[in-house]
Amino acid sequence: VGSSDKNVRHTTCFLDLNFFILFFFKPREEMVLSGKYKSGEQILRLANERFAVPEILFNPSDIGIQEMGIPEAIVYSIQNLPEEMQPHFFKNIVLTGGNSLFPGFRDRVYSEVRCLTPTDYDVSVVLPENPITYAWEGGKLISENDDFEDMVVTREDYEENGHSVCEEKFDI
Repeated sequence: VGSSDKNVRHTTCFLDLNFFILFFFKPREEMVLSGKYKSGEQILRLANERFAVPEILFNPSDIGIQEMGIPEAIVYSIQNLPEEMQPHFFKNIVLTGGNSLFPGFRDRVYSEVRCLTPTDYDVSVVLPENPITYAWEGGKLISENDDFEDMVVTREDYEENGHSVCEEKFDI
């Protein structure tokens, strides 16, 4: 994705908790059209696409992809952990990557995860200051830890011993 594509995504697209109201009830003449005219530039006019495109992250079935949306994937992943760990993970959801910069993304993820989570669990969804590099920065910090060698399985170890090396090293 080119930098101009990212600029269009991050400056014009958004997510809303009321997607269906926006999509089906907002008159087309009220839609904000984007694009700034400068000499020689093409104007890109966007209407429903401003919120319909990011909506695919939450409802991939809208375009025929039979997969879970982001909130369902988060809840599914956490529910596959041992039950005693689940409350801790629901309280520590961290959004990373460029798509998390869509205005309304964090609130939408929180709202949908909250609806899918048992009521006796607290839910917290955090959007770091720089979600694009946050995961890399975390990996960098771990790699600088004195115990880093004990936290990893090398490709060589895995190829020699298979999955059993992970089971032994990580007690799974």
